Amino acid sequence: MDLPVIVTGIFGAFVIFGGVMGYVKASSKASLIAGGITGGLLLLSAFLIARNYAAGIILGIVVSLLLVGQFGPSLFKKFKVMPNLLVVILGVITVVTLAASFYQ
Repeated sequence: MDLPVIVTGIFGAFVIFGGVMGYVKASSKASLIAGGITGGLLLLSAFLIARNYAAGIILGIVVSLLLVGQFGPSLFKKFKVMPNLLVVILGVITVVTLAASFYQ
């Protein structure tokens, strides 16, 4: 498999899992819905990348940047490893991987 497909798929699965954990721990329906939608979009992105559609790369970059933009500022306000730091790190790795793939 292609590295961008693997990285995007892992990030998507992590985001879905994080949404479920937010719902289980804090009864946050917003976490469940947001995690399900953004994680689902990342998995769709991985699927499209595997089928050689450039739209998959663009979708993955946009969703990853949105997640980094959402979790980044809260990471600097109060440093929490879970979920803030992990989402930011995985988001940046995904963006870099997808951008490199796009320009190849």
